[in-house]
Amino acid sequence: MNKIRPARLADIPAMQWVERDAAELFRGLGLIDVDAMAVAAISDHMRSIEENLSFVAEADGRVAGFVMGEMKEGGAYLHELDVAREGQQRGFGRQLIGRFNEEARYKDAGYVFLSTFRDPPWNAPFYRKLGFIDMASDDRLPWMSAMEAEQAKFLDLSTRVFMRMTLA
Repeated sequence: MNKIRPARLADIPAMQWVERDAAELFRGLGLIDVDAMAVAAISDHMRSIEENLSFVAEADGRVAGFVMGEMKEGGAYLHELDVAREGQQRGFGRQLIGRFNEEARYKDAGYVFLSTFRDPPWNAPFYRKLGFIDMASDDRLPWMSAMEAEQAKFLDLSTRVFMRMTLA
């Protein structure tokens, strides 16, 4: 049976495994060094769980995917969305974002923001299908500039885009 539920502290190791597994899709694309990449820190997972902005997709009793984020100035920031390769193309990503957005609305967020790669079909093109739009540089919030400066240390920023979805 498949379900979306709030993440628990005990889920963190499985969530980190899912993130590593999903990253294998990037192998050979030249966007990230899969072997050297760091997964979301335990402390980030803990904060997201405490804020009730972390959810897992369960398939047959196992964590198949997750979403995590945090409240930021201007709305909710979707920090990470990953689905294990064997669980992809089953609607988990869409369902996880839907649950994340519900909680963000409950927390009175007017927007959900994210930063992702422009081209792989499971990144910006996927989010556009869900209603996210690319943000112009002039529309970025101050915290986004700080985040971009950190990303510049290990990513080619020309491959990245900030996106926003308005919550109604």
